[in-house]
Amino acid sequence: MIMQRTIREPVSVEGLSLHTGNPVRIVIKPADADSGYVFKRVDLPDEPTVQVSVDNVKQTERATTIGEGNVKVHTVEHVLAALRGCGVDNALIELNANEPPIGDGSGMFLVNEILKVGTVEQDKPVSFFELREPVWVEGEDGAYIAAWPDQNFSISCTHVSHTGLFTQYFSWKYDIKSFVTDIAPARTFVFYEELVPLIEKGLIKGGSLDNAIVIRGGTIYSQQPLRFENEFVRHKIFDMIGDFALFPKRLKARIVAARPSHFLNVKFIREIQKAYKNYLSHLMPLKIYP
Repeated sequence: MIMQRTIREPVSVEGLSLHTGNPVRIVIKPADADSGYVFKRVDLPDEPTVQVSVDNVKQTERATTIGEGNVKVHTVEHVLAALRGCGVDNALIELNANEPPIGDGSGMFLVNEILKVGTVEQDKPVSFFELREPVWVEGEDGAYIAAWPDQNFSISCTHVSHTGLFTQYFSWKYDIKSFVTDIAPARTFVFYEELVPLIEKGLIKGGSLDNAIVIRGGTIYSQQPLRFENEFVRHKIFDMIGDFALFPKRLKARIVAARPSHFLNVKFIREIQKAYKNYLSHLMPLKIYP
């Protein structure tokens, strides 16, 4: 039986947020078993919390935003991916702004801190959902995410740009070690043509070549060499792991995706949640005999 885990002791990181451009401090703290992931806005009166759940998703343009009432937290996917990928099931995530720091655009600035302190086993088992039948969702321009029943969790992903350049593929099976070495280091990226519309919408105020890769035509602009030949698709998988953490159970499924996005990831998880509720509704009630 696999038991739940939480972070051994608090860790904190300071930096700039990607979309708002604000300086922010994130503190990740241990949390009780079965509490899942909870964000706390310590910059607001009464320090309100937001439970990580697909039911609390408010926006999916270029990032995933969650909220409860008037309280929102933007760009949660990298934090959630770092926690889920490192095997952390429960955590309290404190922020003194409305968005976590972006670091270098990858998950390593958080993963390294988690690995430094390690995790501790808790007194309740991990709750898995093993998919019973295929799930398929579609987006625009041929984008899709499909899932089939499997004993493990794996993602095979194809990234295709709107220009047809930099088409990349990567297949990955969940394992903490391979997450740290093969997925978490991959950085976020953006196409040059997308920059002006994003700026006009008030996004990427904290974006720079220090925390993102910019692609213009066939040229890649980056402060350092690519970390992987197929770094873009690996970051897509990183984002998927984070968005999939909006579902409270650990998923057992073989996932195949093409051109995934935050919108499509959330659409997929909503279907997974429906499948889980359907599974529960078909369970036979326990009959108690005298």
